[in-house]
Amino acid sequence: MGDTECQKDSCSSCRVPAYETWTIRGICEEEERMNYLDLEASPLGLRGYGEYAIRRLEGIWTWYNSVSGNTIAKFVPEKGQPDYPFGRRIWNLTTDVCTATAGSALEITLSPCGPGHFTCTDGKCIDFGSRCDLKFDCDDKTDESFCDIVNFPPDYKLNLPPRPLSNSPLPISINVSIDTMDINTETMMLSSSYNLRMTWYDNRLSYNNLKQLTRLNTLSKTQVDELWKPLIGFINTDDIQQSAVDEDAITTIIKHTKNFAHNLTNSYEVEIYGGSENPISTTRKYFTIFKCNFDLTLYPFDIQECFIQFKILSASDEYLVFNISESYVEYLGSKYLVEYGIGRVALEEDVTKQYAAARVTVQLVRRYGYAMLNIYIPSMILLIISCLTLFFRPPIFEVRLMTALTSLLVLATLFTQVSASLPKTSYFKMVDIWLLFCIFAIFLIIAFHAVIDNYIDYGSSINSGGHYETMVTAWTNKDEIKTVKEILRTGTDGVMANKLHIWIVASKVVTFFLSAVFNFVYWGLLGVSSGLVYQY
Repeated sequence: MGDTECQKDSCSSCRVPAYETWTIRGICEEEERMNYLDLEASPLGLRGYGEYAIRRLEGIWTWYNSVSGNTIAKFVPEKGQPDYPFGRRIWNLTTDVCTATAGSALEITLSPCGPGHFTCTDGKCIDFGSRCDLKFDCDDKTDESFCDIVNFPPDYKLNLPPRPLSNSPLPISINVSIDTMDINTETMMLSSSYNLRMTWYDNRLSYNNLKQLTRLNTLSKTQVDELWKPLIGFINTDDIQQSAVDEDAITTIIKHTKNFAHNLTNSYEVEIYGGSENPISTTRKYFTIFKCNFDLTLYPFDIQECFIQFKILSASDEYLVFNISESYVEYLGSKYLVEYGIGRVALEEDVTKQYAAARVTVQLVRRYGYAMLNIYIPSMILLIISCLTLFFRPPIFEVRLMTALTSLLVLATLFTQVSASLPKTSYFKMVDIWLLFCIFAIFLIIAFHAVIDNYIDYGSSINSGGHYETMVTAWTNKDEIKTVKEILRTGTDGVMANKLHIWIVASKVVTFFLSAVFNFVYWGLLGVSSGLVYQY
């Protein structure tokens, strides 16, 4: 072991905490260094990075120029107010400061709070994110004061739309969130409740203290009234309807960037964001009845398209256009309505003259289950019943005829009811073609019954019980009378009997063939060009 030589120097590293930098806010200086000061312990006061100093002179806190010695302002506490100048205080000016004249009062903040913090009036520091967040964090509740977001320049014109720096039309995005839809086929109307959000940029404005949570950037009604807003008309309605920014609308600023500037001339800490980078958005719920133009040719297996049409009315398309690439539409309701299923819902640009326009296309696929149960199946059953009369015994003409006529009467009533529930059209619908075919087929069956009955002779004889019994026979080319069964069994009784047999067989074959061909063409056409096999 050996001792360290006394002549040898030893060094060590030390950590000395830096003094807090104080900031003076509420004054206008060309050089930012004039706004920063250091705290001095003896005597207690603040010495600026520039020419300013604040000390207690003759029992009064004094702000003065340390170079020229001129007094700028003095702080005299009000009754009950602490006798220290730290925090947000009212100073009495002894010389002109910015736009304030000597002898007037000026609110000045002396704060040790660093970046990312807010100074309460009593001097307490809180996180800047707690500023204007709809709850009190300062003991004096000043963190929720002066929370207006929009800064309007002196030359701001409410009636003039913003003009982009590129001198191109201002793009306006629209977002449509459809909550409910109801379609009336008879009146061809679409009733819808939806939220319409309009978004645009206004490079004339700047915004204070934007939050990442957009709902905290909601504008007051007073500021909304001073703001330029686009006016959008709803075109395909019975009356004049247009967008409104009223007490039911919510107008917010969307924070898109983290770039901001400070404003030391404000006694409150403020982060200023540019209007060219952070858009304005206004949202309102509407209930509107839109007119549709339906083509009911394929009813009830049709696929319709109804449009919700918008047009910018604030200015022509030289100044304002829809930004379709940044716009969207969404349907939040049930996909299956009472009469329709909701297919494709899309937002696209519309072609108009002079004014920019857009439209929401709503694809409506008819749910044909109701029509199948109440039109097609009953009519098919009636047609089958009528066809079965061809297999009744030829002698019972009244039964065959009355069954077919009853089916025809019921079918005609059904056709009338269906026509009354639909809009009047100058063209045939697929359901009309179906019902008309059924009516024609039953008419053809009745005609066959009449022809067959013409070849049957009705005679009478007395049975073994002494009662008259109707005897049905068929005429032959000879002067003989035989029963139909005998004629058909022997097949030897001439031309008239053969014709009866031919008409009986022909009625069945023709009816079956026509029905088969019609159904093949009818349902095949529907399967190719309608919503019969639509996949949602």
